Amino acid sequence: MDKNVALALDDISLIKTVIERTQQDFSKIAAFFIWIGVINGIAAIVEQLMYFFRNTSGYDFPLVQVFGFSYYWIKILGYVLLFFVFSRKLKAMNNDISNGMLKIWGIVLVGSYLFVFLYMHLMPNGNNEMINTLWKCRELIEILPVIFAFFMTGILTQRRIISIITALYSLVYFVLFFSMKQMPFGTIGGAGTLISVSSFSIRIVMIFGMIALGLFFKIGARNHGNKYNTRSLSNEA
Repeated sequence: MDKNVALALDDISLIKTVIERTQQDFSKIAAFFIWIGVINGIAAIVEQLMYFFRNTSGYDFPLVQVFGFSYYWIKILGYVLLFFVFSRKLKAMNNDISNGMLKIWGIVLVGSYLFVFLYMHLMPNGNNEMINTLWKCRELIEILPVIFAFFMTGILTQRRIISIITALYSLVYFVLFFSMKQMPFGTIGGAGTLISVSSFSIRIVMIFGMIALGLFFKIGARNHGNKYNTRSLSNEA
């Protein structure tokens, strides 16, 4: 009987160790999300510089092409670099949940962005209703995988607030998408251009939403000792 009790206590101790090891490192992946926001912020600054030189010097000005080209490559190269850096970092910690999140976000960010890049280059030239519709649908290729990744993050980490906020944003986004409302964008130095409000909301999510998610994990880990939902087992043991 005493032997069985000892084995049971050992099992509980092992379970606690596994849970702590897999749950305590959300703070480590927090920096990954913060850096995603930073990369998108840098890309947004480069995009605005492109509009500035385009508005002040014209489409043929060399820096317009340089910044326009850089806008896309900053994000894709940044995503790839982040994925490999944090993949090695988290693999050394043997953290399955954080590794799972990293793989989901790596596939979503790198894969979907490459698909968007290919989609844009295969799109025919011109300015008619069909091409405008195809251009508009590019947004869905970019945002739907991100929404899926947000939901999976909420499920894997058992943070209901992430799933709730993601669901609310999904509703807001589709309302904006189907409303077809537009807003001025890239107006520094001139008239700029118009983009859809739904497209602008994607930029907000990819910058401020990602930084907020990273801070949520970092602050949450600090407040709870880098652990999540381990109190009940600690009390039992």
